[in-house]
Amino acid sequence: MKDVYTMVVPQWQGAAAGTGPYHGAQAIVRLLGEQAIDAFVEVREQSVAKKEEGVWYRRDIAEHFVRAADRLNEANPKKVFTIGGDCASDVVAISYLNKHYDGEMTLLWLDAHADLNTPETSPSNKFHGMPLRLLLGEGAPSLLQMLPSTILPQQVLYTGLRELDHGERQYIVDHGIPNIPMCHECADMLEAVVAKRKKGNLYLHIDLDVIDPMDFDSVACPSPGGFWFEDLLDSIRELASRYHIVGCAITEYQPKNDDDEQKVGRLLEVVADCMG
Repeated sequence: MKDVYTMVVPQWQGAAAGTGPYHGAQAIVRLLGEQAIDAFVEVREQSVAKKEEGVWYRRDIAEHFVRAADRLNEANPKKVFTIGGDCASDVVAISYLNKHYDGEMTLLWLDAHADLNTPETSPSNKFHGMPLRLLLGEGAPSLLQMLPSTILPQQVLYTGLRELDHGERQYIVDHGIPNIPMCHECADMLEAVVAKRKKGNLYLHIDLDVIDPMDFDSVACPSPGGFWFEDLLDSIRELASRYHIVGCAITEYQPKNDDDEQKVGRLLEVVADCMG
């Protein structure tokens, strides 16, 4: 059994705005090489747009949940690296690992967006704005019942967060979820807040829009004011030197230029070093 299980989930239906995330995942696979992949979760490149339970493409997303869970349950890995796909590509991997480690896991959500909507609060009903709330136990019932486990608000940390809907902001305030600033000098603050969680296992959910678009704009929803790319790499290395990185996902990549492709390649190398 391999220690790090690399799974490709090229889901685009969560973003519900074209197949950009699908092709982004395929581009990452080309950078890694197919020999590095343990499992491909089948995702249709063409789907019928239908809204069920307040979620566009709910049926497709449910199929992806089942396929991802089947791969993970068969392999029973200790660590999972997910190549997305849209921002909801790693929901099952996070839930699986949380169960595997009996809830002794901190989830660091590196993202410009909170992803805390429910079908009732979402302005768009796109699932890529709901994955964290589903992991926290609220959302479309049919998807929620498919998760191996749910997490608690005190397991969650944000960094890079800067675009929120009102309901998401209220949830964060009500549950005291920290959002650590993005800067090289803030690395110690990030480590200190993770340390307060008193859990040695750490999962990194990396939506590439956490990076400032002046430094990296190969994403669907660029948002000013994010991490500089080198600071992101430094933060990941620093956390890996202190914590057991049990999972990571790279999501929302939409290739636009060679410079950004080289940066994704460097990010993949850092993640491999930190999880290996």
